[in-house]
Amino acid sequence: MKPLLILLLGAGSLLAQNATRVTPTTLDESEVRITYGELKRLVAATLPKEASPEAKPKPPVQAALLSSIYRLNARSRSIIAELHVGSFDNGWHLIPIAGAEVGAVAIDPKDARIVASDNHLCLITDKAGSQSVKLTFPLAREDQATTLGLPPSPVASLEVMELPDGTVLRLQHGSATQLIANAGTIPLPAGGGAVTLSLEDARRAAQPPAGGITDDAVLSNASYTTQVVRDGSVLTEGSMIIRHDHPVRLVLQFPEAAKLLQCHVNGDPVRPTLGEANRLEIPLDDPTTDGSESEVRISFTATLAPLQVAEGELDLALPKTPLFAKQIDWNVQMPASYDLAFTGNVDPITDKTATPGLHLRKALCRDQQPQARITYRKRASN
Repeated sequence: MKPLLILLLGAGSLLAQNATRVTPTTLDESEVRITYGELKRLVAATLPKEASPEAKPKPPVQAALLSSIYRLNARSRSIIAELHVGSFDNGWHLIPIAGAEVGAVAIDPKDARIVASDNHLCLITDKAGSQSVKLTFPLAREDQATTLGLPPSPVASLEVMELPDGTVLRLQHGSATQLIANAGTIPLPAGGGAVTLSLEDARRAAQPPAGGITDDAVLSNASYTTQVVRDGSVLTEGSMIIRHDHPVRLVLQFPEAAKLLQCHVNGDPVRPTLGEANRLEIPLDDPTTDGSESEVRISFTATLAPLQVAEGELDLALPKTPLFAKQIDWNVQMPASYDLAFTGNVDPITDKTATPGLHLRKALCRDQQPQARITYRKRASN
């Protein structure tokens, strides 16, 4: 064992004497062996980083109706809407393509995903690029109106095919009216809105009022009741008697915050045309005899600030009409715990004490809106 230890010690001493001393010079001449993958990573780390490509900005409009062409065929009593839409990305979109005032009776292609939303017919799509859809709408019978709610479209037109002899097409948008007697193309408003179409007898449509100075219609009388509750909810119900000798359109300018609830003409429900600035147009059919009358019943709602506990003021108004009105009666009702007073362009009625509330009247007026500022005060307890 002792000779072996002596041998090992001698070998170690010999190796120590022959080992190369490590210096900066010897280090530069040394070799390092690494894998190719490790070398690739080291080289990549020394290269300048490439700027990452910028994300493509989103288009200002993701999808839209690009053009709408309505073709009216009086003989088949149909309106075919040829609609082109564009989607500028691959996301899902709900694109309004037509109003929901009238339901379509046919869709092409049949598998087009059309739904009704927010009073419009809308195309649901996740396909980028342009698509075409055709909708067929029924055209109302003669002297009845068809209303189309047009979404905004940069290209919009109505193509009228041959009209039957002695027939004209009345096109109404807002306060503008056109009588179309021949086939042709008529531009439609690019901003959209309600457009009303009706086929009429050419002689009757062109006939001016008798003598050229009389009104088409007169508002014989109207009666409204407005109810206001503590949370500020308002309900107004009204009945009007319109005297007219031929078909007319009753125009009503509603208060700004009002929303139509129901409308009936001679007991039958109707859907008025809604135009800009809360303007409604209600068609009144040809009366059976000259000097006949039509009864129009409407109701509308509004929301005001909640009533104050002690006292406060609120502003109320009725619809305005360009017709000459002989008499408009107005009953304003509020919670019984308040005493009421008013100012405005209406007069008080003192002979109707049986019904609670304020009794007001606007008489012999034209194109005026009955308005009242109501002051209410908590009634002192006895």
